[in-house]
Amino acid sequence: MRMRPLLLLAIVAIPHGSIAQTEHFVEVGGSTLGPVLPYYAPNIVTIEIGDIVTWTNDNGTHNVDGRLDFYPANPEGFTNGDPSNDDWTYSHTFTIPGVYNYMCGSEGHSATQTGRIFVLEPNAVGETAAPTPIRLSPVPAKDHLLVETGDRRIERFEVISLDGRILMTANAAQGKQTRLHVGALAPGNYLLRIVEAPERITVRRFSKQ
Repeated sequence: MRMRPLLLLAIVAIPHGSIAQTEHFVEVGGSTLGPVLPYYAPNIVTIEIGDIVTWTNDNGTHNVDGRLDFYPANPEGFTNGDPSNDDWTYSHTFTIPGVYNYMCGSEGHSATQTGRIFVLEPNAVGETAAPTPIRLSPVPAKDHLLVETGDRRIERFEVISLDGRILMTANAAQGKQTRLHVGALAPGNYLLRIVEAPERITVRRFSKQ
């Protein structure tokens, strides 16, 4: 009978060690062969110090690669190794505040399959102003594609085929919009990768007549 209070105390004490730790889940899947392109869902996660992010491979050959070799601005590196088509799960606990970028290492996947994790310090303000939406016109494009980026700090644009080949690169124009000359592209579907400072990547799909 004397042991019951000690057992109860141990059971009650367990939750207190995990109250400040939250697990966030990211689904991994897709293929460059379609119909769903490679993805992380969600690809942007905001967490607090000590939280866990768990990635689960739903389909396809993927990995999670946030090594410092590729993202030297990350506070620390992380990866689950080489891409695999197994039903894998990978978890990482983030203990250093900052912004973490990562991607899939399968060939051609980084055109669409990138992610970003914001790790906030305790009592930090989690809400930030939403970035200006990126708009493409006309859709479908013919001779040119107008990219409206507002006040975003764009470094360059890359037009990519669906199999991951970079077909065209252009620097961002000064101002809120850039006109890309796409008349030489064959009719079909393409990806526009928008590289933004610092190290933020956005991908939009467009069609060429």
